[in-house]
Amino acid sequence: MFARSLRIAVAMGFALLLASCSVFFGRSIDRPLVYYVRNVTVMADARIPLDLIESVDRRVSAAIAATRPPAGAERVVLLVKIDRLGFGEGARRRLAQADFTVTAVSVETGEPVAKGSFRVNGPTDDPRWARQALAEEVAARIRFAFSLTTPRVRKTLPQRTISTRLASEPPPVIVPNARAETPRAAPVVQQAAPQNSSVGTMPETAVPPPPREMAAPPVADVQTPRPAAPAQPARRAADIGHGTPVEQGAVGTIRLRPDCDPTVTPDCSASP
Repeated sequence: MFARSLRIAVAMGFALLLASCSVFFGRSIDRPLVYYVRNVTVMADARIPLDLIESVDRRVSAAIAATRPPAGAERVVLLVKIDRLGFGEGARRRLAQADFTVTAVSVETGEPVAKGSFRVNGPTDDPRWARQALAEEVAARIRFAFSLTTPRVRKTLPQRTISTRLASEPPPVIVPNARAETPRAAPVVQQAAPQNSSVGTMPETAVPPPPREMAAPPVADVQTPRPAAPAQPARRAADIGHGTPVEQGAVGTIRLRPDCDPTVTPDCSASP
């Protein structure tokens, strides 16, 4: 009977010890929750580095943007509070460690619908990447707890170059560490200054060459054939009567006043 009571007391003490540990470290979210997460806010006191807060906020915001909203899920916003930043114990004494609390608050009512406390350890002790690696661990724990999608890393492809060289041509030979030769300037010939002389000399001017006559191309004389006049039959003297015109081709003068000629004597009147 006593042994049975002792076993019950030990079991109750062990249960109380586990309960005290859970109260001390906070309640954790063991299974993923499904909510329509709209936004996230990361808070911490002045002892937490600002770059760690910004890194966690940026990673969780990217996960929210990449997650497809579940149908019929309650809309919530996440409040992340980093409580402590330090180092682990034992084998992890050189690795960074962070304790943080995540609270999901309903958008409609403003009441908290889920809350969990977490502890994560950094995967490296390199001071160059320790904070970024710890921020990724915090964001990964939040993504798992609220069923958020891990954002895809964008791959940067190298820029394609266009070459006009044919495939059959050999590749160009590139000499490493070769200095590019700079073009040499043409030597400048300095002219000696003219000596001072008592007799002033006029500057010589270049005499232009005399103009040359350009030979015209030969032109061939082309004689245009003249149409021959048709031969007129000779007229007999008997056919020419009074009042007929003068014979074609002859020049005649008719004098109306035989005493003077108007073309010769200026005082002669042209009228009869």
